[in-house]
Amino acid sequence: MKKLLFPLVVLLLLSACVGRDKPRKYYDEEEKLTNSALCPTRKNDRKWAKQTPREMLESNNIPSIEFEFDSTIIKHKSYEILDKVAEVLNADKKIKLVIDGHSDPVGTNEYNDWLSGARTSAIKDYLVSRGVNSESIKTFGHGSRKPLTKVDTPAGRACNRRIIMRFTTRPWKTVF
Repeated sequence: MKKLLFPLVVLLLLSACVGRDKPRKYYDEEEKLTNSALCPTRKNDRKWAKQTPREMLESNNIPSIEFEFDSTIIKHKSYEILDKVAEVLNADKKIKLVIDGHSDPVGTNEYNDWLSGARTSAIKDYLVSRGVNSESIKTFGHGSRKPLTKVDTPAGRACNRRIIMRFTTRPWKTVF
């Protein structure tokens, strides 16, 4: 009996260790929520983050920038994306950037307007610190007025918290 028990215990211990070194499927809860079926516009963010600055300019697909919860502090993993955006803007002074900030409906309209605007300003400030001309960036905070989904769940709210950036070469007067 002891001869059978020892191999079984060893087998159980080894099977418990299998898969421990696998990479996590999601970096954090926010990414898990925004990769849900409710948020199809953000499903390509990880792929787009791997683009070179040139590819980012040509495709005009810029991954969403992420922030700490209820904060204007940019998450560390977003700086690599912002550095690529700065490289594009510094390489060609004719290129401009439009930044639109959105929030979920939690909180007052006034607070959500402020938060979405402050987040776009934080991105602009970072890009300016990387040498980008501040006149080449326009920011808009939309609060919760333009939701991607009306589903009031954690996944729906996470989907609505977003930053959308796009490049343009048009003069500001013709863009807006």
